Amino acid sequence: MKKCISYLFFGFMLILISDCEKENPDGINVEAEIQKSMDAERIPSVVACVVRGDEIVWEGTFGFADVYLSKQANRQTLYNLESVSKLFLAITVMQLWERGMIDLEADINQYLPFDVRNPNFPDQKITPHMLLTHTSSLAWPRAEDGIPDFYHFFSYEDVPLIREWLPDYIIPGGTYYRSNVWKEFPPGEAELYSNIGTSLLALAVENISGEDYRDYCVENILEPLEMNHSGFRINLLNEELLATPYYNNNYPIQQFIYRIYPAGNLKSNIGDFSHFIMVFLNDGVYNGKRILEYQTIEKMFEIQNPASGVSLLWQNCLGDCIGHTGGGTGFRTHAEWYPDSNKGLFIFSNKYNESVSPGGRIYELVRLECSRY
Repeated sequence: MKKCISYLFFGFMLILISDCEKENPDGINVEAEIQKSMDAERIPSVVACVVRGDEIVWEGTFGFADVYLSKQANRQTLYNLESVSKLFLAITVMQLWERGMIDLEADINQYLPFDVRNPNFPDQKITPHMLLTHTSSLAWPRAEDGIPDFYHFFSYEDVPLIREWLPDYIIPGGTYYRSNVWKEFPPGEAELYSNIGTSLLALAVENISGEDYRDYCVENILEPLEMNHSGFRINLLNEELLATPYYNNNYPIQQFIYRIYPAGNLKSNIGDFSHFIMVFLNDGVYNGKRILEYQTIEKMFEIQNPASGVSLLWQNCLGDCIGHTGGGTGFRTHAEWYPDSNKGLFIFSNKYNESVSPGGRIYELVRLECSRY
């Protein structure tokens, strides 16, 4: 009898082990490995999520939204999306395109309150399509371009409107104008990632719609997707939920906004951003509400430059996914979709680090978790 019980127990354990191997064939504990990587790189917090179809199938929250207050990160914690914010800009442009309010091949000056030309090529127009594909010949700009005060930190009360600061930077004679803001290649000829270019595109959205870009996003994207805790304006968010950003030396930073807020200042959390993942896994529809037609999404995702994989602001990884990475002072983010397998993932962190980006250890762990569903 004892021998029989022993055999039964042994058989039961084999079944358990077999089931675990089916669920985790590689034997890697993703959560433990993420925490290990965070400890090694002194990353304050990471939140990540995997979505399949219209449901969250895995999420993880690790570390502290505020280290000194011992405030743990959770699914409500709001992170600055950095350049993942540009995906929302692409949607606003394509919504206007669907309504016949913008021609992607037209002169952008048709949609602006002032005229814009690269002074090196004054007879060549700049189009919305060029701004969507980073081929406008506008600078990034980087430090070596010598564009003064471009990445200044503003409090939410003081950030200037796009129409107030942009002309001073890109029109000759402007207070902050430097010739390096325009490159020595004609519009449409070469690809150069540009935060100032995407700000110009957001201004076109404002001029066409008659609304502040941030308000347009709320009405036409955030509200339909029930992203009720997300937004650009800090004073309209629950500040208790904001993740504290950290410098590379892990020194905390006060909450801030860039002047280029359409290019990198949208804030969101796991619950809200999962809806953004879902809408593109469901042909532009979330909970019965459509934000783009399926054919428009296909156009937006279409590769424009096979060498880089750039689509219309979205980035195609030239493999099985499309999405965008974001990074700046205090934050690093990444989001990607796998249309063929109807899945997506995203990762937010409150310190700039490469680990959450493609090729990084935490990214690879979250992608591994995604492959299990």
